[in-house]
Order: sequence, then structure tokens, then C-alpha cells
Amino acid sequence: MASLEIPDEVLVKIKDKAILITGGSSGIGRGTVELCLQLGAKVVIGDINPPPSDLSSNENLKFVTTDTSSWDSLRNLFNEAVKAFGQIDHVFANAGIAPRTNFLEESLDENGELAPPDMKVLNVNLNGAIYTARLAVHFFREFAGQHNGVATGSIVFTASASSFQTFGAPDYATAKHAVLGLMRSLVAQLPGNVRVNAIAPSWTSSGLVSSEFLASLGVITQDPDVVARSVALLFADSERNGHLIYSWEGKYKEIDQAEGGLLSAVKSILGNPISEDEVLRRMEGKASTGK
Repeated sequence: MASLEIPDEVLVKIKDKAILITGGSSGIGRGTVELCLQLGAKVVIGDINPPPSDLSSNENLKFVTTDTSSWDSLRNLFNEAVKAFGQIDHVFANAGIAPRTNFLEESLDENGELAPPDMKVLNVNLNGAIYTARLAVHFFREFAGQHNGVATGSIVFTASASSFQTFGAPDYATAKHAVLGLMRSLVAQLPGNVRVNAIAPSWTSSGLVSSEFLASLGVITQDPDVVARSVALLFADSERNGHLIYSWEGKYKEIDQAEGGLLSAVKSILGNPISEDEVLRRMEGKASTGK
């Protein structure tokens, strides 16, 4: 895994860009909103809760009440973003909630039968990310005319350090593993110059877990501003596509694409001459040509 430096001169490339951020009223989302505004970007927040008053007065910021588990609510967010700033350049699919269930706890329905598990975390953390990506690509295509007819933009997902480690919160870990899989699988599917990347922050001060509680356990949390810089880098650096950036205490590492990173380690362990992805591409190629 390669360590990264995030210089300010790269981040300033997002100046005047229109950026849509879900879950932007607190935690990592809020930190990213503040950084983007400082860098001269225009930002639309979609969140259940409004941003703090010190943010809401900024003329380059628009807030839209949004439930990311609802397709209609998210679609409205994108439409309002276009009305506000005329375009969408980057999208941060960040909204998420804390673990709620292990899927195995038994509860009964009104008939005394075993009830289905609580899927709220997957609906917000995973389905919301899928909905956000679908809408982002649609609008990037809509504005292709501004880029010589080529769809252009970037999507950043909030994955997690738990996306590639054992983590004993089944609903949350399932969603975050799936978000990483979503990012990896979309790389080859995106049109034109659309890019997709993800962040994988370690424990961060946010609305999901109390920093004071973690401190009582001897766990240090990082500031959301640290994570925000990795998001801004993925917006600003047009060479990054399919990258996963881990952040912890001001240090950043590329997890997937770096030499010796996760994907190359898996390839080395498996030793297969042809990957599953290559087989799938060959199958799709054969199906499309009929040969």
C-alpha cells in the first residue's frame, strides 16, 4: 500500500465546480462541505437534517432535505442541485447510519411469526449509494454537451476501513463491503470521462459514534477534516479512477491500486492466470459479437 501526500495545489482544481454531497450536515460530510467551500466550490447538501447555521448562510451552499433511502427524494435532490448551480461536476455518496442489527436477533411480527431482519442500514448505506451513483451518471450524461459531447464527472463513495476487514457489525459491514464492490465493478461500466473512487476512513469523529465514548475505550478518532482532504483529492485528480484511499491520523494510503496493494496481493495469492473479471469481459465480448 502506497502512502499519499495531498498537496493544496491539487485540491484547488475544484474551484467553481458544483459538488453534490449526501449526508453533508455532520461528520465527514460536513468536513467535506466546509473544505469544498473554502476551495471555492459550489455545494449542494442532501441530508435529513439541515446544516449548522454557520454554513447555511453561505451563498455557494444549498441545502435540500433528503432521505437517501428514497429514490424520489434523491432524484429531487439532483434536480434541485441543477436548478441552483446549473450543473453537477462531482458527487459524494456519503450518507450513512450506524449499525442496528446482527440479522440473527429474533423478533416476532403481529402474527407471532419470525419477522424479517431490520434492513434500514442497507437501505441507507448501500441502496442510497446505488441510487446516488445511478442519478449521478444520468446527470453527467445530461451535461455532456458542456464537455464536447463526452459525459464527465466523478463519484466518490464513503466505504470504510471495515470494507476490507473483519468487523462484527453485520448490517454495517455488509453494506460497506458492498459499497466497495460497487465502486470496483462500476469502473469498467462508466461512460466517457466519468470516474468513480472511494474513501475508507478509520475511526472518525462523526454522528455515528461518540468520540468521547471511543476515547474511554482508548481509541483515538481522527477529525473529519482529515478525511475531507482525501475526498477532495479524488474530485480534483482526474487520473484517479477505481482508487480506494484509507485515512488515519493525517496519513493516507492507497489500498487497491498501489503496487503491493490489496488487489495485487489477492492476485498474488490466487495465482490464477485469468481473473474472474477478465473471464466476464470475454463472455460479454462474445455475447455482443455473437462469435
